Amino acid sequence: MKILIINTLYSPHKFGGAEVSVQLLAESLVSQGHTVKVLSLSENKEESLSSINGVDVCYLPLKNIYWPYSATYQSTWKRLLWHLIDQYNPLMSRAVAKHLDEFQPDVVHTNNLAGFTVSVWNEVKKRGIRLVHTGRDYYLFHPNCTLFKGDHNMEVSSFSVKGWSFFKKRLSRKIDAFVGISKFIADLHQKNGYAPTATFHTIYNPVKPVHIEKNIHIKKEKVIGFIGRLSVEKGFDVFCDIAEKYKERTDVRFVAAGEFSGSDTGSKLKNRAEKVGVNLLGFTPLETFLSQVDAVLLPTKWREPFGRVVVECSSYVPVFVQPVGGISELLELIDTVYDTALLEKFIVGELKASSYCPDPVFSTRSNCHLYERVYDENSSK
Repeated sequence: MKILIINTLYSPHKFGGAEVSVQLLAESLVSQGHTVKVLSLSENKEESLSSINGVDVCYLPLKNIYWPYSATYQSTWKRLLWHLIDQYNPLMSRAVAKHLDEFQPDVVHTNNLAGFTVSVWNEVKKRGIRLVHTGRDYYLFHPNCTLFKGDHNMEVSSFSVKGWSFFKKRLSRKIDAFVGISKFIADLHQKNGYAPTATFHTIYNPVKPVHIEKNIHIKKEKVIGFIGRLSVEKGFDVFCDIAEKYKERTDVRFVAAGEFSGSDTGSKLKNRAEKVGVNLLGFTPLETFLSQVDAVLLPTKWREPFGRVVVECSSYVPVFVQPVGGISELLELIDTVYDTALLEKFIVGELKASSYCPDPVFSTRSNCHLYERVYDENSSK
């Protein structure tokens, strides 16, 4: 089968977990004998080609007013204009159309579409090609992709969300099969009228277990860690609140790996963390971080669609989470993931963490097989 995968970014460019999941899927499909081509974006002026682990990748220049994946500050009006263009960008759909005609895929699989825009769906269906879309964030609802603003989750019924989503929702009728990376995100799209003629599926992201040599020496204290963006939506302010409660205790210590934003909020969070005694590690590889902690605390506020870092960390240490979004499903699927309400019991030794048993639902083989079935299921559409 010839499969064209479209995602905003692809290796070596990485912004979040979507790029990891898409790459694992593409390479698994190649290993199963499929011909796979990936279209992604770059800030370069010209197209460039690469071959990564058997996957042909084409990096298209973004045809918008600036490259959004840099630290360069953009004014409010420029950001607004960027998002207005990103509602439907015919320049990007034309660029994709050329590759549709050259590659002639049996199926097109779109993922994160920021930059490409939903305009590419029209080009796919003009040619009668099967269209599968995976919802990996909330881009179809709102341009911030998180449905989180300030310090709270946005209501999908709000005027802002309805206004930004109107056109994308109408074009989602082109989709033949909609895949959610959790049941939560699949249901949220389906209940709100997206892809009304599509079949809906849940396929969890593939996650490779983290293998670390356990440190067997007896420690006098438990180390509770946080890893990821040190931000409000990730719940780092809640992590600091919990750390403050244990500030005078000698049997527990709190550490955090990750970076703050350059905003005033980021500065305030950093000051707060230092004040309550959180040891800030800065950017730290996951393996190094996990070798230093006894448990991970991730009191996420935004409705995270999946929670890759939860699955990764749970293969080595117990993880304590807030049951929001797709993370609530991980509580049911993984024995070493717990509600944050149980953290105190863990610290005082009343909760003995379960042994990790990898769930095949997160394997690359399972992920690939399930997508093959979705691709085939739509062969008549």
